[in-house]
Amino acid sequence: MKKFLAVLALVFPLSANAQTIDFAVEAVDFFSDTKVEIVDFFADEKWEVVGACSNFADVKIEFVEFFADLKVEIVDFFADKKICITNANELEEDLLRSLHLID
Repeated sequence: MKKFLAVLALVFPLSANAQTIDFAVEAVDFFSDTKVEIVDFFADEKWEVVGACSNFADVKIEFVEFFADLKVEIVDFFADKKICITNANELEEDLLRSLHLID
């Protein structure tokens, strides 16, 4: 196995980049730290969701349709914050689609 990895490193001498995140987010239904509404225009912040992660959650967020504390636009590039979702396997399909985790 070590020889295989050494050969692979010689053949593909690309540097590995770790994805850095600003927050590990847990999506909850009740008792959240903040309420977030996903919008397409006029957002307070822009977030890039890099995927699911197994970190401990830094913040608990409730995704709501109305009366949010923060309005967020989900983007693929040039985000204000990069986040990952700690409980992505528990989320509904519509929310996963809104977070750009599935097509």
